[in-house]
Amino acid sequence: MSGLTIIELPRSLAESALAHLKQAGRDGLEGVALWAGERDGNTFRIRRTIIPEQDATRTEQGLLYVVPGAELRRLNQELYEAGLTLVAQIHSHPTSAYHSDTDDAYPIVTVLGGVSVVVPYFGRKGINLTTWEVYRLQTGRHWAHLSSFEKTALLHLVDDTPRRPFRWYWPWR
Repeated sequence: MSGLTIIELPRSLAESALAHLKQAGRDGLEGVALWAGERDGNTFRIRRTIIPEQDATRTEQGLLYVVPGAELRRLNQELYEAGLTLVAQIHSHPTSAYHSDTDDAYPIVTVLGGVSVVVPYFGRKGINLTTWEVYRLQTGRHWAHLSSFEKTALLHLVDDTPRRPFRWYWPWR
């Protein structure tokens, strides 16, 4: 994912990920979703939101989610067979968004240039890049925090909702 300058995220796929994060949040738990798609030069087009099997818990140190190894293997095989690549992970926090030490140490996306999005307040504020924190995996397994300008330059929300055809309605009919 190194060299990517644009990641196109269809609104419907962002909404499906957020719906999962909100549902987990209703139970007071973090949730995680993944985005996969295809690379075309310096642009990556997200084609699928994946909600992996996950175990979310509450500990004395805070909230935690775990995706079992068998599920990660299954997803890897499924993506390979579909010709898709994992580009981003998105997960929620109960309050402010930031990359925790656990997020740094145990990412699902491990490819250089991959993206990790952290959504505050269990996603209750909806699709709002200004409140989401975005990180990018750099050399040495370091997650670099993207500035507001960098994240909006990288992540492009694409409106993919179907439009109704325009119809004229004449008052004399």
